[in-house]
Amino acid sequence: MLTTNAIIDDFDARPSKGQTSTVQHTVLVVDDDPRIHSSVKRALRNEPYDLLLADSGQQALEILADKLVQVVVSDMGMPIMGGIELLTEVAERSQDTVCMVLSGQSDTDILLEAINNGKIYQYILKPWDNDHLKIVIRQALDLWDLRKERESLMDSLQTYNRNLEELVAQRTRQMLAVERQADIGRYASQIVHNLSNPLNAISASLELLATYVDGNQLDRKKLERILTIGQDAAGDLREMIVGILNHAGEAERISMINMEVNPIIEKEIAFFDMIPGFKYKIDKQLLLDPSVGRIRGNPIQIKQILDNLIKNALDAMEDSPVKQLTIQTTGEKDRVVLRITDTGHGISPEHTERIFAADFTTKPVGKGTGLGLASVKAMMEAYSGTIQVASEVNEGTTFTLCFPALPDNANGTQFFERAAS
Repeated sequence: MLTTNAIIDDFDARPSKGQTSTVQHTVLVVDDDPRIHSSVKRALRNEPYDLLLADSGQQALEILADKLVQVVVSDMGMPIMGGIELLTEVAERSQDTVCMVLSGQSDTDILLEAINNGKIYQYILKPWDNDHLKIVIRQALDLWDLRKERESLMDSLQTYNRNLEELVAQRTRQMLAVERQADIGRYASQIVHNLSNPLNAISASLELLATYVDGNQLDRKKLERILTIGQDAAGDLREMIVGILNHAGEAERISMINMEVNPIIEKEIAFFDMIPGFKYKIDKQLLLDPSVGRIRGNPIQIKQILDNLIKNALDAMEDSPVKQLTIQTTGEKDRVVLRITDTGHGISPEHTERIFAADFTTKPVGKGTGLGLASVKAMMEAYSGTIQVASEVNEGTTFTLCFPALPDNANGTQFFERAAS
């Protein structure tokens, strides 16, 4: 597992600015005149780099194929392959190699064009001043070092960003898991209150049955009625328990199936109805189009999306005089559209653009992490879908989710492994 310190250490391992290069520099001078070779060797004999000489463009390319060369200095007027042609080839092979020209002319159109196009770093006039030649080559080597340092910095930065993204993803998964368990805890007392109703019915039925048995009152119709009440209550209790377990637990392998969203919405509303505050205080409107198309996805993930949006709606309507939750599905061309609307406090315009960011929340401490909408957006993107928000302060908010609809002949189930959280 990545840690913040590991990421920082990795980034700090990059070369520091001005650090001396560990690469042995090599300079290649190309000229078809042996006298130029002799002059160059004398001028650069004490310089701290390897000096290679070539008498033609072809020989220079053979050297470059076998050896790393930082700077190439070429004469302009060579037979067969001229200097500009050679340096153009060098630049195409290696963008980092610094190219310079030896020229007896200070103003030619072809030379200026090559310089303006960035293929040539500088030109050196013949005859040259030895000190000037040394300085120009050293500057060219410094430029090569800077280019490599920039590459190293960019590589380190990309690695840093990748590691940081992975660390953020890990922390996000952990926080979502904690928040999910916290949600179950927050609703547990209310759910338990609802569970007590069928439990009381079962207990009362058993006590009444015991009374009949002890009194030897074996009226068959009364016994059947008592048993029916107990069985119905047990069935209600079983459905509640199954709903809670399905809501809290997730399989290790997730199936991607072709499914309808309407039944999932209905089951989610039934789950939230186990919370008295939701069942009796929220005016719910389900406008579910029975002909809406199917989507390909995982029911658990769709439940997670609905959970987050419904809970956000409930939080938004906590202090609203009118508490109305509307969930609507429609089929639009090749999409399945889901809209969730509340009559809550709304979202201010300056917050609308940031609500899907993992580091942003307007909720008070202890009310939520703000990661719910970030996770919803991430899941929608994984489905190649979209999520949009429209909101007015003190009026309410509508989230619109668009899923790609399946063609009518689509079938099959696909499984993938759940990432460890």
